Amino acid sequence: MKEHKSHVRLPRRSKRSSSRPYTGSDDELPFGPSQACRCEHCAIRNRPKPTDEDNLRSTAMLRKVDAAVEKNFEETLVDLEDFVRLQSVSADLELIAESLKALCLYRDRLERMRFNIFEYNINAPRGACDTSPHPKVVFAHYFSSPSKNTILIYAYLDVAPAKFEDGWLSEPFEFYMNDDMLYGRGVCTGKGMAVCWLQAIEAWLELNDDLPINIKFIVEIMHAVGSVGLQHYLEVKREFFLDVDCIVFGNNSWINDDKPMMSCSLTGWAHFGLEMRGAAKTLEGGLAGGLVYEPMTDVCALMNSLVDNLHVLQIPAIQHMVRPTLVTEWALIESAIFSEYAYKEQFGIRRLRFELTKAELLHNRWCQSTMSMHGIEGCYSRKGSSMAMPMSVMAKFSIKLLPDQTVNLVHTHIEEFLRTKCEELKTRTNLKVHLLDSCDPSMWGLDARYSKALVRSISRVYQLEPDLSMNIVTCLPIASTFKKITAKPIILMPYAHRMDYSHVVNESIPKQCFLRNIKLCTGLVHELSLLPARCKCDVIFEYCNRQGIAEMLKPHTEKNLHRPTIFAHMRRTKSVKPRNQQPAEPDPNKRKNLRDWLCAPFRRKRMSTTK
Repeated sequence: MKEHKSHVRLPRRSKRSSSRPYTGSDDELPFGPSQACRCEHCAIRNRPKPTDEDNLRSTAMLRKVDAAVEKNFEETLVDLEDFVRLQSVSADLELIAESLKALCLYRDRLERMRFNIFEYNINAPRGACDTSPHPKVVFAHYFSSPSKNTILIYAYLDVAPAKFEDGWLSEPFEFYMNDDMLYGRGVCTGKGMAVCWLQAIEAWLELNDDLPINIKFIVEIMHAVGSVGLQHYLEVKREFFLDVDCIVFGNNSWINDDKPMMSCSLTGWAHFGLEMRGAAKTLEGGLAGGLVYEPMTDVCALMNSLVDNLHVLQIPAIQHMVRPTLVTEWALIESAIFSEYAYKEQFGIRRLRFELTKAELLHNRWCQSTMSMHGIEGCYSRKGSSMAMPMSVMAKFSIKLLPDQTVNLVHTHIEEFLRTKCEELKTRTNLKVHLLDSCDPSMWGLDARYSKALVRSISRVYQLEPDLSMNIVTCLPIASTFKKITAKPIILMPYAHRMDYSHVVNESIPKQCFLRNIKLCTGLVHELSLLPARCKCDVIFEYCNRQGIAEMLKPHTEKNLHRPTIFAHMRRTKSVKPRNQQPAEPDPNKRKNLRDWLCAPFRRKRMSTTK
């Protein structure tokens, strides 16, 4: 593992041309000094409340930042073109060098913006003779001040495979514009989202020399292949998430072209292994056939009992745990832009389930728990024929979990159902049900403070309120993994229109929509800066005493005035008398005047004080 760290330098003007554990609602979190904070000059306690003048000043700064984004938009398109030209296809090991070029390009841009950079090698599975470089993941941190909120941005730079022969109008890794549309592989997914954040941060630094919040980045190049190796670093580098207030993910969650939709829930999953064992070792079919019970036959019978001929899950207890869909959400589903014919043509599918209405099809996709079968371990799966009779096989299947469904309850219902079926079928092989992998679904309130901040930012950019939903669940496994490991609040930023083509032929996004996405990033930074910060001394020792870029920008005289040293505090509390010095004798006239004033009537005292 190689770690690359850049040291913090004194801030200077940015040049664009140069190349807490979360256990409930956000509003329940303590946003004052924690009991573990022993800092007398706590940055949270001494932070003044923003006045109306401060709010007007910050709003004016946001307008200047948006103006700078529009002014430098041509440079933004050049940056997007630089990333699109790199064939960062993570599924192709021969192109891992191109993916590393994209990651290094992004890392250098962050480093020039005074981010602390940490690089880690990903130990992905590879052949014995493979000499290609290891993929990497970048952790970056911009620390402005302990009195500011901290967000973590997840970004990825790899894309799905694309070839010109698949029907592209031009080379998929050649960026071009046509009729105010931006074309190229990645403009509507990871590369486009990452460039938006890059330009938003540079616009803030160009005008202010500092950011109004603390920002952390996790940038990877293995997203398209399941984020191989990233979960290891999420578990090992847990200290990186201690001061994070919320995690931001980009999400293609538009349902129609009328308005963006903001989802407030994430799916979970439960991967099971159905193991059947009949003997201690594999037997020969020609010799032992007809003498023993075959586990493969029982596995097929049990797997077939889980669903009916329409592939509907046959465990009512699991389906009863799904919350009903609201009337407003049915209206959203019916307004969704979805072409059944185009979907079938894209993947070569003859028929789809629930083809009677589009709403039923999408409702089953977004709002219902479904089961998928993945394979059988221990059987003969190579080419050709074999007489081997496996005596221990394990079928693998998974269930998509929705809010109100928990892994423990689903596991219990699955095991009870399978054991009941074994008794009905009178199987003579031994059954074991294994929970191979799991993640509980998550859901947060529509009135959570970070969700409100995102709603305000969307309303400002698009001039309309976004659609909010908790029952139309978003399937984003990497976000669910972050939630499972870090237990931090999550917000999903709606990135692109439904009319856009992501991960398909001729991937594109409107030019104006891409500009709005940059403004959405700048607006979210502004809205999060207005929220009260939480003291983190309970998780990070003396967090309030840390100095960031904001403290470095302050004059030393001002810093010493507001943060006196401990020796100055001691001089104020203790009076040290000089040696060999006699105490001064009291003045008799002064004592007499004080006695006369104390003995005077109250009326005369008030007249003397008013004068």
